[in-house]
Amino acid sequence: MSNTFTSLFKRSSFEKTKNIYSLPLNPETKIKNILYDWPSHEGPFRGAVDFAVDLGSAVLAPLDGKVIEIVDQFDRHGETEEFAPFLNYITIAHENGEYSQLAHIKKSSVKVKIGDFVKTGQKLAVTGLNGWMMEPYLEHLHMLVFKLQLGSSFKGLEIRFLKELKEDPKSS
Repeated sequence: MSNTFTSLFKRSSFEKTKNIYSLPLNPETKIKNILYDWPSHEGPFRGAVDFAVDLGSAVLAPLDGKVIEIVDQFDRHGETEEFAPFLNYITIAHENGEYSQLAHIKKSSVKVKIGDFVKTGQKLAVTGLNGWMMEPYLEHLHMLVFKLQLGSSFKGLEIRFLKELKEDPKSS
């Protein structure tokens, strides 16, 4: 498949992360596509990145931090927003008041617990099917970096990555 979706959904500029994040996947993981502006990436979720990868791909900590939230009980997914509450994810607190959230984690695959300190590149879980997932890239890892706002809201940030993001040219 061509990079049609990447070219159709280019990210626009807004507040960037202070931290620089590593890719939350093994270097040998084949990334089929990278999606920025997608229907689930609106409002406070703006800045999220979806990495189209095979099911069961290892999910790695993108930066040192403390695990503050884990949900890994769901195995239900669908293409409409009504499936959003059935999402498995891991949230990590980082320096500079930033938090990363890695979503679409396979049920019961999480290798860490709340309160654990994780290191960049540490395996956290594997990808799975749960929550709101849409074709053509149903199988993917969703990554959001955000900061907390006054009250109980949050604001997504444009993620600065250590290396430029690229799809695997063999997957086109």
